[in-house]
Amino acid sequence: DITLTQPGSMVVSPGESVTIPCKVAGYSVTSTCTNWIRHSEGKAMEWIGYLCSSSSSGTTDSLKSKISFTVDSSSSTVFLQGKNFQTEDTAVYYCARYPHSDTNHRQSCAKTYSLGTYFIVHGN
Repeated sequence: DITLTQPGSMVVSPGESVTIPCKVAGYSVTSTCTNWIRHSEGKAMEWIGYLCSSSSSGTTDSLKSKISFTVDSSSSTVFLQGKNFQTEDTAVYYCARYPHSDTNHRQSCAKTYSLGTYFIVHGN
């Protein structure tokens, strides 16, 4: 079975750097891509970027100055690394395997997503 595990919630102050881990089981983090998505309240889901290996990753243009991705293959963990997060970056952040194990069955696809991290940037 494929599982992706993240911490349930994290809180930081504006301007701080952040690291969100995504622990993967059931596939290789260096030969299969892991995508990241975020969902802010009242907004559509937003694709953030991907990591396929230590030398292959990408971030959506609007977040390139703020977010990058790294991987620790020894612990099968992909990390979202953010800097200078602001209150508008408060969202649920999800990691997801790509491609999905079975794109014809919604339940199977759901298993390739993490439950997400509710990431809160709390103003003073």
